[in-house]
Amino acid sequence: MSKIFFSKKGVDMARLIKVDKNGTKYWEGRTTCDRCEGRGWYAIGVNNGQLVPSHIDQAVCWKCGGAGAVIGKWKEYTPEHEAKLEKARQRRRAKQEAEAEKVRAQVEAERAEREAREEAERIAEEERIKAEKAISQYIGEIGEKIDLEVICDHTAWYERKNFRGYGTETVYIHTFKDDAGNKLVWKTTATIGHWSEDGYESYNEGDRVRLKGTIKEHSEYKDEKQTVLTRCRIK
Repeated sequence: MSKIFFSKKGVDMARLIKVDKNGTKYWEGRTTCDRCEGRGWYAIGVNNGQLVPSHIDQAVCWKCGGAGAVIGKWKEYTPEHEAKLEKARQRRRAKQEAEAEKVRAQVEAERAEREAREEAERIAEEERIKAEKAISQYIGEIGEKIDLEVICDHTAWYERKNFRGYGTETVYIHTFKDDAGNKLVWKTTATIGHWSEDGYESYNEGDRVRLKGTIKEHSEYKDEKQTVLTRCRIK
């Protein structure tokens, strides 16, 4: 890189320190300040094509103290040694690029493996759910009363306009399964639970209860056969 030398009273301020075995010259002297680019003051921006001086320290560059130059050291290579250094730099860049490409390939392979594993898990889960849904069959006849032990499966809810004409009410969709895996559904505004010494406790998934009710209809939801009940009681 070329340097700007400053002279004082006709004397060159650059001083040759030494020359090594490769012919490289080591210099010391006054060089252009790389912070203010030789202006002696520091700009913080550009306005209408003009540099805007800093408002700190009256814009005087703290590195060169306003002189526009600093004392520095630099090397001057021979053309042969510069070519040798450039080859070494190219080898380092090639090595770094190869290592970076290796890392990218590894990351890509891990990503592809992860996506393949997630896709296989998703397909397996879909097949499991599909097989589980295929187990459920209709039970009884419409209008028939039932009394059997079931397992609490899931409870969902939604809000709807109150039939009394004001406000909203919560509708619960309680689902159960019998020992054969048949799905039973009860839609009601009542929660399901029981009273204990600690107060009212809701039933949880997996609890076994005795369910009494009337078969309202046979329906199908997301490819799963369901027996819909009404006027139910739980013990």
